[in-house]
Amino acid sequence: MRFRRTFKKRAPFRAHDSGRCRAVRSITAPAVAAPIVPGRLPLLGHLPQLAVKRVEFLQSVRTRGDIVRIFLGNRPVFILNSPEAVHDVLLTQSRKFGKGLLFDVARPFIGNGIITSERDFHLRQRRALQPAFHRNSIAACVGTMTDIAEEQVSAWRPGEVIAMDVVMRRMMTVMLVATLFSTERPEGAAAVAELGEQVAEHLTTVMRGVFVGTVLPAPIASSRVLGHRKYLAAAAALRELADTAVRQARQTQQAGQAPTARGDLLSVMLAGTPGNPRGMTDVEARDELLSLLMAGAETTSTTLSWALHELGRRPEITRRMRAECDALPAGALPGAATLPFTDRFLREVLRLHQPSWLLMRRALEPVRVCGVELPRGAELVYSAVTMHRDPAYYPEPLRFDPDRWLARTEKDLPPGAYVPFALGNRKCIGDHFAMTEMLVVLRAIVSRWRPRPVEGHRVRPVVQALIRPNALPMRVSPWPAG
Repeated sequence: MRFRRTFKKRAPFRAHDSGRCRAVRSITAPAVAAPIVPGRLPLLGHLPQLAVKRVEFLQSVRTRGDIVRIFLGNRPVFILNSPEAVHDVLLTQSRKFGKGLLFDVARPFIGNGIITSERDFHLRQRRALQPAFHRNSIAACVGTMTDIAEEQVSAWRPGEVIAMDVVMRRMMTVMLVATLFSTERPEGAAAVAELGEQVAEHLTTVMRGVFVGTVLPAPIASSRVLGHRKYLAAAAALRELADTAVRQARQTQQAGQAPTARGDLLSVMLAGTPGNPRGMTDVEARDELLSLLMAGAETTSTTLSWALHELGRRPEITRRMRAECDALPAGALPGAATLPFTDRFLREVLRLHQPSWLLMRRALEPVRVCGVELPRGAELVYSAVTMHRDPAYYPEPLRFDPDRWLARTEKDLPPGAYVPFALGNRKCIGDHFAMTEMLVVLRAIVSRWRPRPVEGHRVRPVVQALIRPNALPMRVSPWPAG
């Protein structure tokens, strides 16, 4: 699938004007109906366009209004096109919205963890997990992250062709498993790596199942032809792996070892908090493990794959990054302050190659957004991918340029125009964790290797649950001496 240039120039954002729909937001103004996107077919609605063109289709409707309607079969779905509409739904009026259809589909696969849970239960679980994602806790994981990255990268050989998309998925899953689960398993690092391999394989299958179940009507999505049984089997295998990890952690806890002393995220889940003194139940902990694996391994590895694709096409960026990483003082933690160019590079990757192309919300009550009256139960869609490619906010949006973030920082953009980790109470709890992981991996790679594209291979985006490269073989060469 190719992304064509379907952009039309929008009015530029001005600091004194919070968006094109501010004028119609007043509840005293008459409500307007969201326009229906042309091309609706009897019985099918806009399903063929969304199922086939996907990102191109969502990009094409951006010029038709701040909020527009499409139909999946006979079911109306509202698409949020303006930053203000996205900001209003995700932050300003977030309490009036639930997770939506996408997460209803995901729940049978990955349980009721932080990705899929709602309202008070979600808030309780998020508060219980928050200590594991404080900056000090993440800093304590950097050594483990670095060891895993260095071990895997040092095994490459000069001139070897590496399937980077596969390797990144395995590496990030192993890294996440090592911090989610106890690293003091008697089997040691080999068992963690093996577990990571199993998780990576099952996660990929489950993600496909969630995508199919969201886009297609339930009777079609659950058919044997589309592999529904395979998706369910992969989900069951993931649950079994998570259940086993929880049982082992619970046994360690009951044996009298202080759970938080082990240093992994699972121990934090089982420990009591002021809001939940007994800690999570085994089922709750299992569901949170599955949620964190789904969010942390798949999206982070896909982002790193696109990052390496860009490095391969731009040797000058690789050289700049290597110089910066090599200059990092011993003991300094990787971050925006210590690796500013590498951090800008990753932010640009997340802008142009945002992995999650479609996210959803559901109105829990009648609500007005940008002057549009949304009924209770209305399904809403927003796409960070299309927002991040809007020329009104990003000049030459298809041009990859890390230094664009020097000219206009994230704070200079209208709220809602850059949402790689979402916003508000649903903002990704592991955003800083993910950025740290990616900085560690990039540093490990560019310090040793120059990744280059394989001649004759064309990298294309494949849009399923995430936007992935179709395949990413790259040849690695060591830096010349001196």
